[in-house]
Amino acid sequence: MAALVVAFAAAAAAIAILLASDNASAQDDPRCAPSSLGQLSDPGTDLQANGRWSTRDCESRFRPGSDAQYFEFEVVTAGRVRIELTSATADPYLYLLDAGGTRIADNDDGGLLLDARIERELDPGTYRVEATTAGGRRRGAADFSLTIGYVEGCQFAPLGTLTAAAALTASGSWSHETCGSRIVVAHPAHNYLFELPQPGRVRVDLASPNGDPVLSLATVEGAVIGANDDGGPGRNARIEQYLPAGGYIIEATTYSRRGLQPLASDFELTVRLIDELQRQQQGNAKLEALIVPDRVVAGEPFLVHYRVGNLGGSDLHQTARRVQIQGYGASFAYQAVQRLPVTDSNWLVGSSYHTGEIAASPGSTTIEGVEPLELTLDEAGRSWVLIAAFMLDEDGTDIGLHTLWKHVEVISQTTFDPLRVNVDGQAFVVSATADEDGEVATEVVSLADRDADVGSPQRSQAVYAAGVRALLLDEIFERDAIGRLEELRTGSGSDFAAAEIGGAGPTASAARAAFAGDYLAAVTDSGLAGSHSSGLMIDPARVEDLLLANAQNASRKYASLAASWRSLRSRLAGAGAITYSEALALNSQLRYAESVLAAQVEAGELVRAARADEDGWDGAVARRLSRFARQAVCSGADRRLANVLPLAGDVDLASLRALDAELRLALPAYGTATDRTLCAISEIDAANDRLFELLGLASFESLLLPGYRYTPVVVDQGPQPHRLRIISRLHSDGRVEHAVELANGRRILPQRRFLEADSQPGVRHSSSSVELLGQSIGTIRSHRNPAGQVLVSFLASDGTPITPDVRIMPGDASVGSWLRSSQIEVPPATPTLAAVG
Repeated sequence: MAALVVAFAAAAAAIAILLASDNASAQDDPRCAPSSLGQLSDPGTDLQANGRWSTRDCESRFRPGSDAQYFEFEVVTAGRVRIELTSATADPYLYLLDAGGTRIADNDDGGLLLDARIERELDPGTYRVEATTAGGRRRGAADFSLTIGYVEGCQFAPLGTLTAAAALTASGSWSHETCGSRIVVAHPAHNYLFELPQPGRVRVDLASPNGDPVLSLATVEGAVIGANDDGGPGRNARIEQYLPAGGYIIEATTYSRRGLQPLASDFELTVRLIDELQRQQQGNAKLEALIVPDRVVAGEPFLVHYRVGNLGGSDLHQTARRVQIQGYGASFAYQAVQRLPVTDSNWLVGSSYHTGEIAASPGSTTIEGVEPLELTLDEAGRSWVLIAAFMLDEDGTDIGLHTLWKHVEVISQTTFDPLRVNVDGQAFVVSATADEDGEVATEVVSLADRDADVGSPQRSQAVYAAGVRALLLDEIFERDAIGRLEELRTGSGSDFAAAEIGGAGPTASAARAAFAGDYLAAVTDSGLAGSHSSGLMIDPARVEDLLLANAQNASRKYASLAASWRSLRSRLAGAGAITYSEALALNSQLRYAESVLAAQVEAGELVRAARADEDGWDGAVARRLSRFARQAVCSGADRRLANVLPLAGDVDLASLRALDAELRLALPAYGTATDRTLCAISEIDAANDRLFELLGLASFESLLLPGYRYTPVVVDQGPQPHRLRIISRLHSDGRVEHAVELANGRRILPQRRFLEADSQPGVRHSSSSVELLGQSIGTIRSHRNPAGQVLVSFLASDGTPITPDVRIMPGDASVGSWLRSSQIEVPPATPTLAAVG
């Protein structure tokens, strides 16, 4: 042990000698001798120096390869000192040292744009500054200016004594010149002092129309006793707590760094005493329960249930005019908001309202508007959900807030226990499990040889089969559209075969072809086609009969499908294996049922309701039809009947288009039902895309299915380039997310795809690989310019840089909206398949 101690002591001594020699060598270099700037004593006078970096300068102690110049100054009177290093052509980097050369602080971009700034409380003494650059000597010579001075206005502004008679107020603005926060120096801040003569409940509000207010509350001894960001309406801050008598300090700052906010952000500070007895006698809307899933999948919507009630001493309408429920989360692209009116007949004393039975209490009821919130969390890992209940007065001013929150585990894709599947006669076990970071790994094991590698497409098909069972079949009758069909189904429909809906796979093109055949057969069987060609006027009642016939046939078909699904579930009970072909058929049937059959059955219900109502298609039925019509609004050529009917074969398209126009005129509900069906079909491919994301599969193409957004490339033509756009969207936390959007509308999100909010101008960010068909086609590159705008480009996998004509994301882009570059062509990464534009 003694020998070890001696050895450690010798090593420490050697290190000290080395450090001393290094410092000595640097200090002995005449180029590193500091220039004296004099004494800093007068708050109105700055110390200044101008210079030029060149290779004749000393090399930076802290940034090898960068030129550096040193300066020395003396602080005579203790105070808050600001040191700024600016340059028009270089990227300044600043170091503050004590008299012995020990580093105290450093900064890169604390000033405007690339300029450096250090702001500190300094005691009397001698200090040194190293003025250097972030870019290094390779960027060439550059001029700079150094300014050192006291920062005025950083003292605590007295607000006075807080009493119940009047609130204390202050207003101001944050700007580049504002004193830095004592907590996060890069954030501008103002400090205030107030006296509380008697103990009481104090509320401090900090509001700003264009900043992001943050509050800190401390005792006069400097002990922080409260902090808040976003506790008030919107992004405003609020602290409310009971305080003993005494003096208190308030720091009013903003999360926006000086270079990342408007040139000036105004704010209003209000400090008031809360009358606790009076508050208890008023109405008080509070959240009583919050029901959130323990685990959700990134990007997958989930429902949040809650219970809210009036726990105050009087009916709420005497206090508030509206209750506003808002949902927040760690990575939301938007906030879910519900606005609930308060009247003299609701929100009475002791009332309680729940969104569903899962959140109910023995005394709670339902009320219009109190409904589950549908939220989405975008990033895997440990996250949270917060629900806030605001009470608003007649002017919309927040007069009360209550929140509940819960931790949520977010996983990258769906997990499921080991399931047996069969692909081409071979048995596999497929499982998907999440690690502690929420990342899901899918394992496919061959039962014939557990150590064998399972190649593609067999692996993709095995995962797909297991996923269809876990995500679709197991809860198929709980799906909204299927649940409605269950309530309305009639007949056994045992003669209906899955082949009737198309055997090309669960794709929109297959469903359109099936619908085109159904449509042609229906109008022919109804006799309306012959009547119209004979010149007969069309009776709306006959069109109603056509919709009823379609609904009856749809109900019959659904009954047959439901029976086959129940049979399959029965066979798979226990350790049964689903086959790949069964999974394809099930998904095809489900997509057809939810798009075509559901729309046809609902249209038939509307006809029955109109015939039973004395007002016919007016009144209540008109309102139902209006809701149905809102689901019939979509874009794209494939929603137009004229583009779908040729899929039925050789048809007289002109006559069918003319007939469709007459049927729509005779009964508008007929056209609405057709459009609703085609719109629902147009969503099938997107639903399949999402299914693949949930299963961690690259794309539907890996199943080698025909007719799904891709076509074989003719070999002798060579591989075709990928046509795509770079898309970017701003998140509320300042980060910018990047992805690509193929010409067919499909989006590909790289695993690493965020440009951080504090990324520096000129520093290039590269995403992880953009993968298509399991191969990398390149990476997205982005950087900020000095104006705060984000510029994007693409680096193809063969090393070719590709710059879109339109590639600049404006600095004031809307939060949550995807912005698109102009279209570019990227060299292909595979010679066998190509995206269809």
